[in-house]
Amino acid sequence: MKKTISMLMIVVLAIAIAAPALSEAKSNTYTLPLEGTVLQSQDDRKITNATPAERHSIIAGESPTTGLAWSGIYLPMLVQISNPSGTVKYNGATVTAAGVGNRAPWGGQFADVMYEGILYRSGQTRISFLFSDSLDEGNPTSVGPVRSARIGHVLLREEWQSGFIYAGGPHREENNIAAMFDELGASDKGVLFNLLTNKWPDYRTRVKGLKSPDNLDANVVGLRNQIPTNYAASARAFLFSDTSPYTDGYDIAYNINLDWGHADYVSHFVYDENENLYFRYSGDAPYISYASANDRTDANATQMSFSNVIIQRVTYDYTNNNKIMPVMNSVGKGNADIFIGGRYIPGYWVRDAIEDPTVFYDDKGNELQFTRGKTFIADFPPESLCTFSGME
Repeated sequence: MKKTISMLMIVVLAIAIAAPALSEAKSNTYTLPLEGTVLQSQDDRKITNATPAERHSIIAGESPTTGLAWSGIYLPMLVQISNPSGTVKYNGATVTAAGVGNRAPWGGQFADVMYEGILYRSGQTRISFLFSDSLDEGNPTSVGPVRSARIGHVLLREEWQSGFIYAGGPHREENNIAAMFDELGASDKGVLFNLLTNKWPDYRTRVKGLKSPDNLDANVVGLRNQIPTNYAASARAFLFSDTSPYTDGYDIAYNINLDWGHADYVSHFVYDENENLYFRYSGDAPYISYASANDRTDANATQMSFSNVIIQRVTYDYTNNNKIMPVMNSVGKGNADIFIGGRYIPGYWVRDAIEDPTVFYDDKGNELQFTRGKTFIADFPPESLCTFSGME
């Protein structure tokens, strides 16, 4: 508890240092058309949760991350992934957008949960892949491109109690990732894998043909096997339902659009009723994951799709007003714009402490019932623009 309190003080200090200059920051430019239902800078819904925001025990035979059949050991792995702007030809046009073409990730098709959050104040983002279900089946052995972590990613590791793969991070006194891991006790658990060190040479490589630093590949299964056998991760299980309760009385949402404030980082989710999935697009191009670092061909690429799409509204501060040093305020509570089964749920999220999980609630204050499958979560600023519409 003392470590947690100490680190909270560090984060609060960083925010206090940054606060006087925040008003001087240039406003982002949102380019999404204001069509359909527009969600931006909404008042706090103040939804009262009917049950405490706490961890759930794993149900025997059921994955805690996807709700699918599973009989593995709960030890998820979180990997930091680059999301730079690239170009790709699609439908006869050149698309410039984040994470496309030669900038697309690989290995992400095995992820149970995909996170996206602010990296630059101007709206560029970073991706985090959480792997669990596939690990005991020997996948993935190739994931990338691995990049650096920020404070919000450190907090994300704490709620999942996962192994954590990254490539460095800030190290100034008021924004020191390594010091934060030390304060939280993660450094002593053998769960951290900073691939910029000289350790684990058998489980990291630089991919030929890709420009550094966006060319670092990680063997996630191999690194997971380096975690001490006496380490036990506390379960963080979602609640799942075979039949979504969010039908009658909920708005139809077949098209979801996210605008972080930078034109290259506008993304879309299109609902396929037959598949009961939301397919992700970056700009106008499908957001794909290549099979591996050694197979970066379109023939074996997978378009990322999700059963659940959650827009978690969180505020950001910036250490010393540095545009690339975001402090994501993911402990607390706030609005969540939730999309499941082609419907929109105006929900809420609660996280009481760093060591606690983030728990999502529906509009009635009941813990959210996820549809079985993969989940996308955007750590989305309140002022960022989300729109959705029904069937076209």
